[in-house]
Amino acid sequence: MSGAASPPSTTASAGSSRRAGSVDALLLAIERLRGALEAENAQIASRKVVDFRELNLRKSQGLLELSRLMPTVAGAEIGPQLHAALAALKVKLEDNRRMLRVQLKAVQAVSEIVARSIQAGQSDGTYSAYVWRE
Repeated sequence: MSGAASPPSTTASAGSSRRAGSVDALLLAIERLRGALEAENAQIASRKVVDFRELNLRKSQGLLELSRLMPTVAGAEIGPQLHAALAALKVKLEDNRRMLRVQLKAVQAVSEIVARSIQAGQSDGTYSAYVWRE
């Protein structure tokens, strides 16, 4: 009866080594995503033209990679290294959200100014409700 089943300790060690490999892959994915966020934050802070399409692609790929890896580490204990990496990623995501919010508000303000200028340039005030309010 020494069948094909392996002893429980061998199966457990194989499972834990697979999880360790998955955790390493997850750490690499987190680091790549953090790098993409840092690159975007740096470009926004430089006040130069930002290639949002390329940066969004990098962030989307990172998210896809994380979502594919997460089930492989489900149920595993989060060690201090993974915990620290996730905490650092959270900080970068918050910084990125804040910077994108400021960028969006600036774009909205500029677009409102341009829209008002276009309206004012196209109207002589004859049919404007604005004239009657004053």
